[in-house]
Amino acid sequence: MITALILSAALLAQDLPDSPQPYRPTTTAKGNGPVAPATGGGVGVDAYRRDYEGPKNSQELTYDSGIFQAYTSKENQIGNMEGSWVVTAADGRKLVGLELRSENMVSGRLEGAWRSMLAGFGMNNSGFVSDITLTGRDLEVNYFVGGARSPTILNLHKDADQVWRGYMLDTKGEKTSVVLTQVRPGA
Repeated sequence: MITALILSAALLAQDLPDSPQPYRPTTTAKGNGPVAPATGGGVGVDAYRRDYEGPKNSQELTYDSGIFQAYTSKENQIGNMEGSWVVTAADGRKLVGLELRSENMVSGRLEGAWRSMLAGFGMNNSGFVSDITLTGRDLEVNYFVGGARSPTILNLHKDADQVWRGYMLDTKGEKTSVVLTQVRPGA
Protein backbone atom coordinates (compact mmCIF):
# COMPACT_ATOMS: atom_id res chain seq x y z
CA MET A 1 0.00 0.00 0.00
CA ILE A 2 2.83 2.37 0.83
CA THR A 3 4.41 1.63 -2.54
CA ALA A 4 1.22 2.70 -4.30
CA LEU A 5 1.15 5.95 -2.34
CA ILE A 6 4.76 6.72 -3.22
CA LEU A 7 4.10 6.08 -6.94
CA SER A 8 0.98 8.25 -6.83
CA ALA A 9 2.89 11.06 -5.15
CA ALA A 10 5.60 10.84 -7.82
CA LEU A 11 3.03 11.11 -10.61
CA LEU A 12 1.32 14.10 -8.99
CA ALA A 13 4.62 15.90 -8.54
CA GLN A 14 5.31 16.03 -12.32
CA ASP A 15 5.10 19.36 -14.11
CA LEU A 16 1.85 19.30 -16.11
CA PRO A 17 0.59 22.12 -18.34
CA ASP A 18 -2.34 24.19 -17.08
CA SER A 19 -4.49 23.51 -20.17
CA PRO A 20 -4.74 20.78 -22.84
CA GLN A 21 -1.95 20.88 -25.41
CA PRO A 22 -2.29 20.03 -29.13
CA TYR A 23 -0.51 16.98 -30.49
CA ARG A 24 2.92 17.76 -31.92
CA PRO A 25 4.53 14.94 -33.91
CA THR A 26 8.20 14.37 -33.21
CA THR A 27 9.03 13.40 -36.83
CA THR A 28 7.69 14.44 -40.25
CA ALA A 29 5.38 11.88 -41.87
CA LYS A 30 6.46 10.47 -45.23
CA GLY A 31 3.88 9.71 -47.97
CA ASN A 32 3.62 6.59 -50.09
CA GLY A 33 4.29 8.28 -53.42
CA PRO A 34 5.36 11.45 -55.16
CA VAL A 35 3.73 14.72 -54.14
CA ALA A 36 1.23 16.15 -56.65
CA PRO A 37 1.99 19.63 -57.93
CA ALA A 38 -0.03 22.44 -56.38
CA THR A 39 -3.05 23.55 -58.44
CA GLY A 40 -4.60 26.97 -58.78
CA GLY A 41 -7.78 25.83 -56.97
CA GLY A 42 -10.95 23.95 -57.83
CA VAL A 43 -13.01 24.44 -60.97
CA GLY A 44 -16.12 26.54 -60.39
CA VAL A 45 -19.49 25.12 -61.43
CA ASP A 46 -19.97 27.87 -64.04
CA ALA A 47 -16.57 27.14 -65.58
CA TYR A 48 -17.36 23.45 -66.17
CA ARG A 49 -18.34 23.03 -69.82
CA ARG A 50 -18.27 19.30 -70.53
CA ASP A 51 -21.09 16.77 -70.44
CA TYR A 52 -19.92 14.51 -67.64
CA GLU A 53 -22.47 11.82 -68.57
CA GLY A 54 -22.06 9.78 -71.70
CA PRO A 55 -24.85 9.07 -74.17
CA LYS A 56 -27.87 7.28 -72.69
CA ASN A 57 -28.28 3.57 -73.25
CA SER A 58 -31.60 1.93 -74.21
CA GLN A 59 -32.61 1.31 -70.58
CA GLU A 60 -32.10 4.96 -69.66
CA LEU A 61 -34.02 6.13 -72.74
CA THR A 62 -36.91 3.78 -71.89
CA TYR A 63 -36.92 5.06 -68.30
CA ASP A 64 -36.94 8.71 -69.44
CA SER A 65 -39.79 7.95 -71.85
CA GLY A 66 -41.83 6.36 -69.05
CA ILE A 67 -41.28 9.35 -66.78
CA PHE A 68 -42.35 11.73 -69.54
CA GLN A 69 -45.50 9.68 -70.28
CA ALA A 70 -46.45 9.62 -66.58
CA TYR A 71 -45.91 13.38 -66.36
CA THR A 72 -48.05 14.00 -69.47
CA SER A 73 -50.79 11.71 -68.15
CA LYS A 74 -50.85 13.56 -64.81
CA GLU A 75 -50.95 16.92 -66.59
CA ASN A 76 -54.00 15.74 -68.56
CA GLN A 77 -55.72 14.60 -65.36
CA ILE A 78 -55.15 17.89 -63.58
CA GLY A 79 -57.53 19.89 -65.70
CA ASN A 80 -57.65 23.53 -66.63
CA MET A 81 -58.74 24.81 -63.20
CA GLU A 82 -55.75 23.41 -61.31
CA GLY A 83 -53.55 25.95 -59.58
CA SER A 84 -53.46 29.33 -57.88
CA TRP A 85 -56.02 32.00 -58.73
CA VAL A 86 -56.57 35.61 -57.64
CA VAL A 87 -59.92 37.39 -57.47
CA THR A 88 -59.51 41.13 -58.11
CA ALA A 89 -62.02 43.98 -57.97
CA ALA A 90 -62.59 46.36 -60.90
CA ASP A 91 -60.15 48.85 -59.31
CA GLY A 92 -57.39 46.19 -59.23
CA ARG A 93 -57.53 45.42 -55.49
CA LYS A 94 -56.76 41.79 -54.71
CA LEU A 95 -59.69 40.41 -52.75
CA VAL A 96 -59.26 36.64 -52.47
CA GLY A 97 -56.66 34.03 -53.35
CA LEU A 98 -57.90 30.59 -54.38
CA GLU A 99 -55.96 27.34 -54.58
CA LEU A 100 -57.95 24.89 -56.70
CA ARG A 101 -57.50 21.19 -57.39
CA SER A 102 -59.24 19.39 -60.21
CA GLU A 103 -59.32 15.75 -61.27
CA ASN A 104 -61.07 16.01 -64.64
CA MET A 105 -60.15 12.54 -65.89
CA VAL A 106 -60.94 10.84 -62.59
CA SER A 107 -64.08 12.44 -61.17
CA GLY A 108 -64.51 15.91 -62.64
CA ARG A 109 -64.73 17.19 -59.07
CA LEU A 110 -63.23 20.54 -58.05
CA GLU A 111 -62.06 21.37 -54.55
CA GLY A 112 -59.99 24.12 -53.02
CA ALA A 113 -59.07 26.60 -50.35
CA TRP A 114 -59.38 30.38 -50.11
CA ARG A 115 -57.49 33.20 -48.38
CA SER A 116 -58.53 36.82 -47.97
CA MET A 117 -55.99 39.23 -49.46
CA LEU A 118 -57.53 42.43 -48.07
CA ALA A 119 -55.09 42.77 -45.17
CA GLY A 120 -51.94 42.02 -47.18
CA PHE A 121 -49.49 39.47 -45.80
CA GLY A 122 -49.88 37.97 -42.36
CA MET A 123 -53.00 36.97 -40.50
CA ASN A 124 -55.93 36.86 -42.90
CA ASN A 125 -59.14 34.89 -42.98
CA SER A 126 -58.80 31.60 -44.79
CA GLY A 127 -60.48 28.23 -45.09
CA PHE A 128 -61.71 25.51 -47.39
CA VAL A 129 -64.08 26.14 -50.25
CA SER A 130 -67.43 24.55 -49.38
CA ASP A 131 -68.76 24.11 -52.92
CA ILE A 132 -67.48 24.59 -56.48
CA THR A 133 -69.66 24.12 -59.53
CA LEU A 134 -68.26 24.31 -63.06
CA THR A 135 -70.86 23.99 -65.80
CA GLY A 136 -69.58 24.79 -69.27
CA ARG A 137 -68.36 28.40 -69.09
CA ASP A 138 -69.99 29.17 -65.72
CA LEU A 139 -68.18 28.81 -62.40
CA GLU A 140 -69.61 29.26 -58.91
CA VAL A 141 -67.42 29.12 -55.81
CA ASN A 142 -68.95 29.21 -52.30
CA TYR A 143 -67.02 29.60 -49.06
CA PHE A 144 -67.80 30.62 -45.49
CA VAL A 145 -65.96 33.48 -43.77
CA GLY A 146 -65.57 33.03 -40.02
CA GLY A 147 -68.82 32.00 -38.34
CA ALA A 148 -71.08 33.36 -41.10
CA ARG A 149 -74.32 31.46 -41.64
CA SER A 150 -74.39 32.13 -45.36
CA PRO A 151 -71.51 31.74 -47.81
CA THR A 152 -69.65 34.31 -49.83
CA ILE A 153 -70.45 33.49 -53.46
CA LEU A 154 -68.24 34.00 -56.50
CA ASN A 155 -70.35 33.81 -59.66
CA LEU A 156 -68.17 33.88 -62.79
CA HIS A 157 -68.55 33.41 -66.54
CA LYS A 158 -65.71 32.78 -69.00
CA ASP A 159 -66.08 35.36 -71.78
CA ALA A 160 -64.93 35.19 -75.42
CA ASP A 161 -61.46 36.47 -74.38
CA GLN A 162 -61.10 33.41 -72.07
CA VAL A 163 -61.26 35.68 -68.98
CA TRP A 164 -63.38 34.76 -65.95
CA ARG A 165 -65.56 37.78 -65.08
CA GLY A 166 -68.49 38.10 -62.73
CA TYR A 167 -69.34 39.20 -59.23
CA MET A 168 -68.70 38.41 -55.58
CA LEU A 169 -71.74 38.40 -53.31
CA ASP A 170 -70.63 38.78 -49.68
CA THR A 171 -72.56 37.82 -46.55
CA LYS A 172 -74.05 41.34 -46.30
CA GLY A 173 -75.60 40.99 -49.76
CA GLU A 174 -73.20 43.44 -51.44
CA LYS A 175 -72.15 42.64 -55.02
CA THR A 176 -68.66 43.49 -56.26
CA SER A 177 -67.59 43.13 -59.90
CA VAL A 178 -64.58 40.81 -60.05
CA VAL A 179 -62.13 39.12 -62.40
CA LEU A 180 -60.56 35.71 -61.72
CA THR A 181 -56.98 35.36 -62.97
CA GLN A 182 -54.73 32.32 -62.80
CA VAL A 183 -51.32 32.90 -61.22
CA ARG A 184 -48.64 31.44 -63.49
CA PRO A 185 -45.38 30.15 -61.96
CA GLY A 186 -42.57 32.63 -62.48
CA ALA A 187 -44.96 35.39 -63.55
